[in-house]
Amino acid sequence: MKFVISWLLLISFVGNWEVHAQPINLERVDTRLYLFDGSIVEGHLMEKDNDLVIIRVEKKIFTFEYEEIEKIVTLESLGAGAKTISVKEYPYISFLGGAIACGLMSWLQFDRASDADAEAKLNKTFVGTQISGRVKQLEDRAGRARVYGWASAALSVGSLGISLISREETKRVFPKIGSTTYGTPTVGAMYRF
Repeated sequence: MKFVISWLLLISFVGNWEVHAQPINLERVDTRLYLFDGSIVEGHLMEKDNDLVIIRVEKKIFTFEYEEIEKIVTLESLGAGAKTISVKEYPYISFLGGAIACGLMSWLQFDRASDADAEAKLNKTFVGTQISGRVKQLEDRAGRARVYGWASAALSVGSLGISLISREETKRVFPKIGSTTYGTPTVGAMYRF
């Protein structure tokens, strides 16, 4: 059973190693549409032409005609009115799964080494050439298990260190709804479809 669990943990670690980082969301909210019905739509402006405005809101695409839109506000048009925030991201947090998997693998290997040492100690009490050969095999197995245990413990610590690498970034965001923009308070329902 320990052998099967060891292999499953190893496979999960290798599978996790392929996923190097969390995808960065490049399409953040950069446009607000104030509609004539009083609602506000926030999303990423995809296209703006003479007839339509196409905006992406959380992986959904919406089109609006200019007859529906009272005004279009982008982060660039706000200038100093846009709020600047600092965001700390952990792009390699997926390595945390590898750290856990390697930690469990290490624990299983040290447990295997302990079992082999206990069996070798039990067999030492018997005298005979066959038994001494068996004792040597068990001691070798315990030594290999300890080497594998320390190697997977080192991988676990390395994966944990990689998962804690952070990146700080400053972003410009819209002021909250209800705060004053252009000297007048904004009121209305905000939709994030």
